[in-house]
Order: sequence, then structure tokens, then C-alpha cells
Amino acid sequence: MQKALLISILVATVLIPLVSARGGSVKSAVRRSMIATSVFCVLYWLGLLFVYPALTTGKPNMQNQGQM
Repeated sequence: MQKALLISILVATVLIPLVSARGGSVKSAVRRSMIATSVFCVLYWLGLLFVYPALTTGKPNMQNQGQM
């Protein structure tokens, strides 16, 4: 799961500027890139807050393994 999180950050870091660079001017490309990065950060934060704990529920982690 941690590898998937890392890869998603790397993909977003590369894809957001690539998609934004197709604009007509530098100013519009930077604006689109900033908006896309902000949206990605908010969605990523919400995913980590709600989705990630639901995916890891029931799986033993390091704290639970030490208590067994």
C-alpha cells in the first residue's frame, strides 16, 4: 500500500505540469498547474483521511504484532 501511495505522488508530480503546459501562455499554464496541484493535495488528503484507514482495517500492523 505504501508503494502505491508513493507512486501516485510521483505520477501526479509529473503529470500535472505536463498537462498544464499545453496552455497558450506561461501565466495560464502556471495558474492551471497551481489549481490542479491544490485540488490533488485536497483529494489526496481526503483519501488518506477516509479511504486509507478503511483499507488497512483488520490488517495487523507493527504495534499489533508486538502485542501478540
